[in-house]
This record gives sequence, structure tokens and C-alpha cells, in this order.
Amino acid sequence: MSHDTLVYLAKTLGPIWMMGFFIIVAIRAYNPKRRAEQERIARSILPDQSGEDPQ
Repeated sequence: MSHDTLVYLAKTLGPIWMMGFFIIVAIRAYNPKRRAEQERIARSILPDQSGEDPQ
């Protein structure tokens, strides 16, 4: 396989692979079934709203 062939394959298949990966990530991120899990994860890093100092 020559260098030109490898460059052609990388320039052709690379963007296709990256677009497919992006589509999969977008579908998983905006899937309504995962909303509760995403909310729980997002709130797990926030401090409690009770006003108490956790230290």
C-alpha cells in the first residue's frame, strides 16, 4: 500500500467515521429515556442547597 493510498483512505474514511461517532454521541445525549440519569449525574457535582458547610 502506497503513501498516496493511505492518505486517500484517511481523508475519505476519517470524516465519515467521525461523523458517525458524532451522531451516536448526539443520539445518546438527547435520548429522552436517559434524562433522569443525566439530571442525577449533573446534580451530583453541585453542592447541597441546605446552606450547610460540608466540611
